[in-house]
Amino acid sequence: MKLVSQSDPNTTLAGGHRFVVNLIAEPDGPAEVRSCEVIGEHHRNRFSFPSRVSVDEVFVPEVAHGVTQCLSALSNTTEVVSLPSVTIEIPGLSLAKAHLITTLADDGNLGIILRFKMVLGGVNRAFRPELGIEDSVSDQTSHMSALVLTDIVMPFLDLCTAAENGGLDTSKGLESFIDTLIDRSQDVRFQAELIKRFVAAAAEADVPKKARIANRPKIELISRR
Repeated sequence: MKLVSQSDPNTTLAGGHRFVVNLIAEPDGPAEVRSCEVIGEHHRNRFSFPSRVSVDEVFVPEVAHGVTQCLSALSNTTEVVSLPSVTIEIPGLSLAKAHLITTLADDGNLGIILRFKMVLGGVNRAFRPELGIEDSVSDQTSHMSALVLTDIVMPFLDLCTAAENGGLDTSKGLESFIDTLIDRSQDVRFQAELIKRFVAAAAEADVPKKARIANRPKIELISRR
């Protein structure tokens, strides 16, 4: 697991899936997980925990550590905290662009919503195996890759449209378009780098699996008459 700091603090992504963790913290007590959600454009998968469970009891150690570090940015009051430069990465899953919303109730309990706006891989990998959360949540890598490809192609199409409509005939129009292009390029770099690391980690994790398959004893099926 890595917590990776990126240079651009303002990157955003439209149309992607979201991973949301809902927690509550009693006064002077640790945060407890109440539910987790994967939210798409046309669906919502929710995993609820009716009993009192800690972050460490829900998530694998690497993800639990990343979530805890995100929560450490809070100051026990009603607030909104953006952590767009933080990425939690484990083999098969990357979570990025974290956003925290907290509400301090009259009884002193702190309601916390931790939202990751960018998801790569299978979210089930974030949970401890004993919880039995299988691959019911689809892998979003292909979806995210398509969004990145769109972000790369669209500026060139915009350039063609602006040229056709005379939007680049003046220096002011050209300057404005270049500024927009620079802003979007930072977001594309962030997304492309995250996908590159995700693919590299997935390939690395797949090597032992292939080695195990290669080392399996051969089985011969002999037909006897």
